[in-house]
Amino acid sequence: MVKTRLRGVIYAAQLAILLAISAQIIIPLPLIPFTAQTLAVGILATISDFKLSAWTIGGYLLLGLVGLPVFAGATAGIGVLVGPSGGYLWSFFLQAWIINKCRNVGGKQYLVFGNLLGALSQLLIGSVWLKFVSQLSWTAAFGAGTLPFLLPGLIKGVLASLIGQLLLNRLRAPLQMR
Repeated sequence: MVKTRLRGVIYAAQLAILLAISAQIIIPLPLIPFTAQTLAVGILATISDFKLSAWTIGGYLLLGLVGLPVFAGATAGIGVLVGPSGGYLWSFFLQAWIINKCRNVGGKQYLVFGNLLGALSQLLIGSVWLKFVSQLSWTAAFGAGTLPFLLPGLIKGVLASLIGQLLLNRLRAPLQMR
């Protein structure tokens, strides 16, 4: 029991580090930057159970909260978590839950759907947060926080499900936190 729990904690720590590294991978595009952070969330939720995903995301957010520069653009601190982009970070939990639920209900054939729905939910929650924190109109919040990210989100959702599927085939079963 202790051995399997320790294994889960080690998995969560390793995945949180990978999430932090992926947040630093930024491809500048004409309208918006393309970060690998949400792609990594999709992959980790695809290859692990929700408990492990939640521990990983929680650990990642905690690392940023205590000041380690793990968020996109090497940022950190409570200001990021409660600022305009905070909703996108907090919604990683919902994104992971949706991906896990779709995989558990429909199996591997629902991974693309789960990743796309998870990515969309992450964008929508982030935009609602952006609206209230930045005191924007609904139109402005969704115009700035969702619309420009739909195509990159679609690409990341498909990539996350494909990469996750390849990893699941190697793992034979999702990683678990017991």
